[in-house]
Amino acid sequence: MRIPGNRRSQEPDEVGQRAGLFAESIRDGDMDLAWSMLSKETRGMRMGVWATRNSIDMQVAYRAAYDADHPMRPSLLDDFRTTVLRLWPLEDLTDLAAAPTRYVDDVHAFVFLPFGVTDETVVQHSTLMSGLVIPMLLEESLWQVDLPGWRFLDDSKRGGDG
Repeated sequence: MRIPGNRRSQEPDEVGQRAGLFAESIRDGDMDLAWSMLSKETRGMRMGVWATRNSIDMQVAYRAAYDADHPMRPSLLDDFRTTVLRLWPLEDLTDLAAAPTRYVDDVHAFVFLPFGVTDETVVQHSTLMSGLVIPMLLEESLWQVDLPGWRFLDDSKRGGDG
């Protein structure tokens, strides 16, 4: 699959580091950290899906999402982790490398984290590898994981360098 956007550097940057931290937090079960790294749209989408699936009032879902001491927060975060692990097998979240970030524009980017890299490899050249593609969004001066950003992957009109 071709990842949209253009590289601005041949080295991984802070956007890639944040994406890697997100994957590590999912792997390690640090769901409060993973949740805090989501874009507002992603959090809202996950709250709505969780509330609908479990017949929970949206006001309760909102409080669970933003109050670390809310009694329903563990259920919300467990549902989020289960959802992510359906797409990303837990065993694949170890030995991730880094590739240079690909920017769609100044606020949207994609980070590719290849699987099964056992040394401190930086992937600088386009090559066929299995891994995670994590969409990122610059939101309030902080790069956040923007899972709805996967919509860009279907846009064949955006080009990029190899």
